[in-house]
Amino acid sequence: MKRIISIFWISILTAWALHAQSANDYFQQGLSFEKNFNVKEALTAYEAALLKNPNHAEALTHASRMLSNVAGKLPKSENTKKKELLNKARDYAQKSIYLKPDNPQARLANIISLGLLSEIATNPREKVANAGLIHDEAVKILEMDSAFAEAYFVLGKWQYELSQLNWMELMACKIFFGGFPEEISIEASLQYYNKAIEFNPNSILFLYGLASAQNVLGENQKAINALNLALALPISEPDDLLRKERCANLLKKIVQ
Repeated sequence: MKRIISIFWISILTAWALHAQSANDYFQQGLSFEKNFNVKEALTAYEAALLKNPNHAEALTHASRMLSNVAGKLPKSENTKKKELLNKARDYAQKSIYLKPDNPQARLANIISLGLLSEIATNPREKVANAGLIHDEAVKILEMDSAFAEAYFVLGKWQYELSQLNWMELMACKIFFGGFPEEISIEASLQYYNKAIEFNPNSILFLYGLASAQNVLGENQKAINALNLALALPISEPDDLLRKERCANLLKKIVQ
């Protein structure tokens, strides 16, 4: 009987303790999970924070990033689920921007969700519209913080992806979708990637982007050097293992 009573009170106290946690308590738990690359656990904690305080801008930003991370790992066979998660990630990011328009991290979260949505979009107009939004957000970030490395990377990737279109596709974009806010070239992509690395030389992601552009330009030895540097770096972000795999695959392709 005493044991049953003890279990009852433990349950009551545990429930009370959970209820007593604040939005910031949950947010800090999320940061701890995120630091250890426990993405789904971090998302659960951030969304618990949002249940406590729906206007917690930082929780919205981090929840958006975690949702994009989860969605990005889903296979093509689950594109419906992926789109659902990414739309939610975009909504979180946009609400965070509304609450704190001068927060570059919220705008970066928005860019990431838009980029992933573009990858699965089947409508060319949607892809071009998202490309324009991504460019605008990156420019706004740099207006707030000219040393924000990720924004330069975004512009580098933006240039890289669009530079891979053939002239007919580019012409169609200019005629039917209003064109692009700046001239497209692989050389511009390279400049942006180099600028990103200037501010963060130890990013596997940035080095992979740089090597990709160098490879297209035929600067293979420079690409090999960038990839070897990336492969020697420690893991610092949840997606770095996948990025290293991509670096290894590109390196193998170049040296063959």
